[in-house]
Amino acid sequence: MHRAFTSLALAAALILAPIALHADTLMTGQFVITGTVQNVGTTLTFDPATLKTGTGTQTGTFATILTDGLGFAGGTSTINYNPYTPDSAQFFIGTLTIALDTLNETTVGSVLNFSGVADLSAAGFTNTLANYSFSANATGSTSFTATTIVPPVPSVPEPSTLALFASGALGIAGSITRKFRSARA
Repeated sequence: MHRAFTSLALAAALILAPIALHADTLMTGQFVITGTVQNVGTTLTFDPATLKTGTGTQTGTFATILTDGLGFAGGTSTINYNPYTPDSAQFFIGTLTIALDTLNETTVGSVLNFSGVADLSAAGFTNTLANYSFSANATGSTSFTATTIVPPVPSVPEPSTLALFASGALGIAGSITRKFRSARA
């Protein structure tokens, strides 16, 4: 019985260790992007020279991924928004990649409001969906500030938490086994 228990504990450790070690950090918080955009009918053209992350606005893990005033390292400078083709636009800021899954436009007078969902990815982090929004003039060039927020995720135990729980359960099982063995003897 003792050998079977030891074999079971070893097998559980070998199965759960890679899962626990591979757990990536979820991106959390928000960041702001500033720049200049020109609207021509159904097309937005961003000025790459003015695209920067906001100063002092990164919160959560974005405070470690992005630095204040960090410029864009490339991406899609022209976006057709009416209609928008999903995932047709992406931007790179340092190690962060932002792919626009959706882009929705609402007109209010001479202002166009844009919102949607972006897929964020960075080395060492789990890909994360975020909500973004910004406004632009219906015609001509305008400055914009785009706010990107990662909505809170439901609380789900991480693999390392599950591994800790499993090792505790195995320890309790071992204690119970020892008690039954000593009671028989």
